[in-house]
Amino acid sequence: MLKTQPLYRRNLSLAFAGILVLLVFAADIDIPDDDVSICFAYTLPILLGVFSEAGSAYLIAAASTILSIVGLFIEPPDNVNLTVFIVNRVIAILAQWLVAYLIEQHKRSRVIMQARLATERQKAESGRRFLRILTHEIATALTSIEGHSYRLSKLAPTLTAEGIVTRSEKIRDAASRLDALVSRIQAASEVENADLVVSHEWIDTEAFLASIRGDYEGDPDVRLELKVNQTGLYGDYDLLRQAVSNLISNAVKYSPRPAHVAITVARSAMTGGVEIAIADQGRGIPADELERVFEPYYRARNVAGVRGLGLGLHLVKHFVEAHGGKVRIESRLASGTRVSLHFPI
Repeated sequence: MLKTQPLYRRNLSLAFAGILVLLVFAADIDIPDDDVSICFAYTLPILLGVFSEAGSAYLIAAASTILSIVGLFIEPPDNVNLTVFIVNRVIAILAQWLVAYLIEQHKRSRVIMQARLATERQKAESGRRFLRILTHEIATALTSIEGHSYRLSKLAPTLTAEGIVTRSEKIRDAASRLDALVSRIQAASEVENADLVVSHEWIDTEAFLASIRGDYEGDPDVRLELKVNQTGLYGDYDLLRQAVSNLISNAVKYSPRPAHVAITVARSAMTGGVEIAIADQGRGIPADELERVFEPYYRARNVAGVRGLGLGLHLVKHFVEAHGGKVRIESRLASGTRVSLHFPI
C-alpha cells in the first residue's frame, strides 16, 4: 500500500500556503516598486505543495500568478522603468510555474517508486508463499510414494494381488498429484507471461455443464444442482471448462460432506451477456481476504489442513478476463461462497 500524508496534514499545508501567498501579496503592495525580491517571494509558498496532494503546487502557483498580476494594477510603478518592472514580474511568474512543475514531477516520481516497491514486495511475498506451499505438497507426495514403495518391496512376498494393486494405486495417485502440481504451476506461468491463446467457439451450456457433472457421477459426497437459463456463449471450451471445474472443485473441497454445490447459468446483469455462478455452503472466506484470494499462491487463513496451491481462483480470474469478462466473489464465514463469472455478449 502506498504511503500518503494524512488528510488533515495535507489540508493544513495547503491552508498555510494560501495564508503565505496573501502575506506576500500584502508585502507586495507595501514594499517599494524597485524591490525586485518581492516578485520572487511568491515562489516560496509553492514549496509547501510538496506536503499536499497531487496538483496542489499548480493550484498555489495559479494563486500566486493571479496576485502577482493584481499587484500591478493596485500599485502601478511610478519611478521605475515600466519595461523592467514587467520583465521582472514575468520572470517571477515563470519561476513560480517552474518550481510548481518540479514539485509535481517529484511527487509523481515518488508515487511511481512507491508503486514499484509495493509490486516488488507483493512478488516477494508471492514467491515465499509459492515455496512454502510447493515444499509442503512435494514433501507430502514423496512421503506417500516412498512409504508405499518401501512397504511394497518388503511385503511383496506376503501381499495378495489385490494388496499390490491397492498400494500401486496409492503410489500412482501421489505421482498424479505431482503431475497436477506441475501442470498448475505451468498454467500460472503462462498466464503471468500473457501466453494465453483464446479461441471463440459456440458452447452449449447444458452439454458443457453435463460434461463437468459427469466427473462427479457416482460420488455420494457430492451433490451438484444445475439451473440453466441461458443456452450458450462464445468462448474457449478448454479454458472455461478448467475455470468452472476449478470453482466446483473448490466448492467441494471446502464444504462439509455431502457437499451441496449450486451451478446457475443466467443472463448477466453486469455485462448483458452470460453469468455462470457456482455457490456452496462451505466454510466461507474472511471478509478482509476476499480480494486477496485472487493473488497467486494465496490461501485464506481458515483453510489450514486442506490441501491446495492457492492457484485456482488466480487462474479462473485470468481465464475469464482473457474472454473480456469479470469475476465476482461473495462469501460469509460458515455460510458459503458464491463465485460468478460474467461474460460479455
